[in-house]
Order: sequence, then structure tokens, then C-alpha cells
Amino acid sequence: MKTIRQQLTRKLLLTVGLLIGAGGLGVYFCARTVLLAQFDAALRAKAQALTTLTERKGSRLEIEFSDEHMRGFEAGGRDFFELWQADAKPVERSRSLRDTHLPLRYGTMEAPLAWSLTLSNGQPARAVGLKFRPQNSDDQTQDAAPAEAILVVASLRHDLDRTFAILQLVLAGSGLLLLAATALVVPRVLRRELTPLQRLAAEAARIDAAMLSARFPTNGLPGELVPITTRLNELLARLEDSFARERRFTSDVAHEFRTPVAELRALAELAIKLPDTRTANTDHEILAIALHLEGILNHLLALSRGERGELPVKAERVALAPLVKGVCEKFQAKATARQLVLACRVEATAETDTDESLLRSILTNLVDNAVEYAPCGGTVQVEASTENGGFTLRVVNLVENLNEHDLPHLFERFWRKDAARSPDGHTGLGLSIARVLAHAIGCELTASFAGPKRLEMTLTRNISATIVNSPSLPSEEPT
Repeated sequence: MKTIRQQLTRKLLLTVGLLIGAGGLGVYFCARTVLLAQFDAALRAKAQALTTLTERKGSRLEIEFSDEHMRGFEAGGRDFFELWQADAKPVERSRSLRDTHLPLRYGTMEAPLAWSLTLSNGQPARAVGLKFRPQNSDDQTQDAAPAEAILVVASLRHDLDRTFAILQLVLAGSGLLLLAATALVVPRVLRRELTPLQRLAAEAARIDAAMLSARFPTNGLPGELVPITTRLNELLARLEDSFARERRFTSDVAHEFRTPVAELRALAELAIKLPDTRTANTDHEILAIALHLEGILNHLLALSRGERGELPVKAERVALAPLVKGVCEKFQAKATARQLVLACRVEATAETDTDESLLRSILTNLVDNAVEYAPCGGTVQVEASTENGGFTLRVVNLVENLNEHDLPHLFERFWRKDAARSPDGHTGLGLSIARVLAHAIGCELTASFAGPKRLEMTLTRNISATIVNSPSLPSEEPT
């Protein structure tokens, strides 16, 4: 497995190597250009000196050549020249050329042509060629002599090539030494700079389900790691909260099952020890306990399916007035027994596209919860309205022992304001199921206070909301 340090080391070395190579080539070619320019300037100076020594005497060209001043052109010297008439007829050449000739190539006096060549004896040289007008002798007329002449001057470039070779060797050696030093330094620098990342990995490796309260320190970290550490701390906080909720849920399920199971055990033991005491009422009690347990299991199953998006959802045109009134009539007797006024207000023509059975289950849970926990003598208001293709359902009732801090907990599973379990038939799952079902039909279920001690449960669906369609399951209406 490749590590970040290995990849960075390899890429940095490659990048530095390319930069060193490019820099070395740039330096070499710049130096080579300067040295060639200096060498060519020296050749042009020699050529210009020869042009000043060249005269026309009649139809002949002569060079007043002095060995004392231009010793490089002697036999065995390092400098060469050859002079031609304008018609390419050789006129004169240096003794250093012996039996060889220079190539006839030339430019102008203002811009001589310079090039590299190899002499016939195999020696490397550099030459400049130009065409110029020789000076006239004092006793000759302009028409008696050729108008122009061609001069090529060359010089051996052994020293120049040796300089190039030394320059190449120095640059290559410097580049290799620099690359080797980089290869030694970069891994150590990366190892030191990546130490915070290694510490972060080591700390993450130590965290397990029992240490979710731990947090990664952010002080002294590089700027690039601070966002990552912050997100990891936020993730740990969410995991800690999720694990805490799951532990509470497990404890609540065990607590919820403990009482009915204990009752079943007591009834069974009593029937075994004293079979004569068994009455029809005993069977009714056992049936009631079994139905209570079955209800809890069905609620848990509905929650599980809803959270996984597996509830069967069928969108259809639903008239809200008969649905809301039907649910209110179902709880009218219970409201009357608790001296509650159950007020239902809904537009007669209100319609929407949704799943009727799931919407009824949501409203049933909300009204049942309101009628059960509203103080005696109060009012429970159920309202429904439509607007722009969406709809809004509100269930409002008075509460005595709830406050703003309790609102986030209302939709938690098995949550009750009073932690003690009561035999009222409520398991604390109704609002949790209602919110899951609301999500399934593309709605949002919220809780707020509409006034002092007035709890408002609001179910809202906008026209842009999407119903979560899922595979069909065996028909089982959650309640």
C-alpha cells in the first residue's frame, strides 16, 4: 500500500529533478550562446582586420599580411583565412591551411555569416564569411579592379569545445549532487511535517465504541488538518449521540416488556399452583397483555420499515374533510369521558394527493396523543387546509407539564415526560411512528408552542415534496 509520504517523496523528487534538468539546460544553452557570441566576435574582429589589409591593384587583390601581427595564420597555426574574388575565384589563403580550402559561405559586411565546420584534417573549427569592397590603390581607377571580394576566416574551437564539456560536467555533477541532497532531505522533512497526521491516525485507531466521548485536539495542528479534525469531532459527537439513543432504546424496550412479561409469568404461575382459581377474567387479562405486547412489536416493526424506506406507499386523491372528521369521531367518546372539547375544522373541498391509510395513521396518533394528555376540561383543535397543491394539518391542545426544552424529545422512541412507565396503553412510540410515516409521504411533522401551554403539532406537505415510493409489503397498517 502506497503512503502519502511515499507518493509525495516520489513526486517531489521527480519535480525537483525536472526543474534541475530544465535549469541546467537553460544555464548551459545561455552560457553556450554567450561563449559562441564571444568566439564569433573575435573571428569578426580578425576578419575586419584582414579586410582593412586587402587592396585592389589593377585586376588583382592583395593582402598586406604581416606575420608579426597575425601569427595565428602561420603554418601550424590555429587560425585560417581564404580570400576569393566576387566570381568565386581563389585569390589568397593563409599558410595554416596548407593544401585544404575553406567552404565558400558568406554574409554581408554588417552581418557576417558564422557557422561551425570540420576541416579536411578532421579538426573542429568555427568560421565567419563576409563579402566586402576592398580598398583601391592610390594609382588605380575604380573600374580597373573587381568591385567586391569574399573573405572566410576560421579558427580551431578545441578550447571552446573543452569549455562546453567542462560546463556540461559541472552542471550535470551539480544537478546530481543537488538531486541526491534533495533525496536525503525531502523524506526527513516530510516525515517531520506529516507527524501530526500520523498522530491523528494513531488517536483514531484507539477510539472504539467505549471511547466515543473522546475528541481530537485541534490546537497546534496545521491549517489543512483543522477542518478534518473538526469534522471527525462532529462525527464522533453524532456517533456518541446515536449510540446513547440506541442504548436508551434497548433499555426502554427491555423496561417496556418487563412489566407485561412479569404479569404473564405471575398469571401462569398462579394458574399452575392454584388451577381452581383460574377464571374467565384471567384469560381476558392474558389476552390484553398479549395484545399490548403485539402492539409494541408492530410499532417497532413499523418504525424499522419506515426508517429503511420499506413502507408500502400508494399516492391517490384524498378528500381531507371526511378523513379528518372520521378520525375525530373515533376519539369523540374518549374526549367526552375526559370532559374535552374535540373541535374539528376543515375545508369541505380540501383535497390532496397522498397515501390515505398512512395519513390516517399519522392523524390518529396525533389526535390520540392530544386527547390522552390534554388536561381535563380543555380543548383539542384539529384543523386542515390546502394551498398551492399542498396541505397542512394542525392538532392543538393544552399541556401542563411540557416546556420548550421538551420539544426535541417528543419524537424520540419511548420518551415520556415522566420516566416511570404507566399502564395507560401508550408505549411512547406514537409520535416517532408519526414522523416516520410523515417522511414516507413527503411531509414534515413538527412540534411548537402556539401560545402559553398550547402545544401545536403541524403536518405540512408542499407541492414540491416527493412521496417516498417503496416496494409493496404485506398489508399491515401502522397505528
